[in-house]
Amino acid sequence: MKSRMKIVHISDLHFGEELKKEKVEKAIKQINEMEPDVVILTGDLTCWGIHSEMRDAYETLSELKPDVIAIPGNHDARNIGIKYFEFYFGKTKKYFKMDDFVIIAADSTQPDLDEGFIGHEQREWIERKIGKDKTNILAIHHHIIPIPETGRERNVLIDTGEMIELLIRRGVALVLAGHRHMPYSIRLMRTHIIHAGTLGSFKLLGMPDQNYNILEFGDDVVSLKLKFVDFGEVEIGSYKIKTEVPESVDIYHRIVKPKKILFVSYENACRSKIAEAIFNKVAPNNMLAYSAGISPAKNVDPKAVEVLEEIGIQINNKTKRYRKEYAKDFDFVVSFEDSIEADEYWNIKKPKSVDDYIRVRNSISKKVKELIFRILY
Repeated sequence: MKSRMKIVHISDLHFGEELKKEKVEKAIKQINEMEPDVVILTGDLTCWGIHSEMRDAYETLSELKPDVIAIPGNHDARNIGIKYFEFYFGKTKKYFKMDDFVIIAADSTQPDLDEGFIGHEQREWIERKIGKDKTNILAIHHHIIPIPETGRERNVLIDTGEMIELLIRRGVALVLAGHRHMPYSIRLMRTHIIHAGTLGSFKLLGMPDQNYNILEFGDDVVSLKLKFVDFGEVEIGSYKIKTEVPESVDIYHRIVKPKKILFVSYENACRSKIAEAIFNKVAPNNMLAYSAGISPAKNVDPKAVEVLEEIGIQINNKTKRYRKEYAKDFDFVVSFEDSIEADEYWNIKKPKSVDDYIRVRNSISKKVKELIFRILY
């Protein structure tokens, strides 16, 4: 049985011209009475990212007794606001381990732009921080999926496709986000995506009151409540935490992955060159074959070139030397010599007569087509 934990999730306070400060101050008192383990704040502390707004947010939120994990929103990234954010609230991405839980807080902002972006380096950082056999929670500002009832949809993460696959493949249990001022929750395969509304802005988008989320974890279940500052709370639901990777994701991933094949023979003059040429002629676009030899000949066997030209296939006339460490760069290695370590050995001897060349060509062609279908999926 995993540890229990309570999280209060707040977002989009908008200190500055949009702020209803009395709502924030009242919510702070409510949160302190709840005694959650942590408060996660998913961005837009300010309207314009200016110093006076960030200072006011810092002084007001300092009244919260629980630890606060805060990340910036697109409004905080305006007017060099990130400098002020870091001054008062620390780094823009954060990592915490709490018993059976891992909280990864990432920065999806771009300076002076509304669009969200995680980027390759930060995605790699997120992957490194994901805990094995832990309940992993990712906090970001921008929404990964469009949120209904928010008007014209915009500002979804630019790299949302890559993020969705990361979440599903790595078993991230929850994503906490904000940005659109509309509370919402949805399950995406095994990942629960939970958005907080606005706690401080007058822009409520149809909600009856400023609001925030309360999440309670226990026995591999998370329960979600939507708390209105002045109008009580609503039970949204309880969700089983399941982080197994759906089989369909692995299947799609295997299909889309480019595959490099290496054919190895002694001289790289005939059999491996025939295999390379036929493979590259008939294989799908996401596959590519190379060939190499232990002791490569200076030239490709002209009879091999001739029997392939008969069926409309050109051979690459350059031979290449095989080195053992070279094989690690390939997804699959086929050898025509039983002395070479490979994924598969093809017992096809070097041709001698004209009929032999045709026989070898046809045998290799058949094996190449069989190989393509075996490694395709």
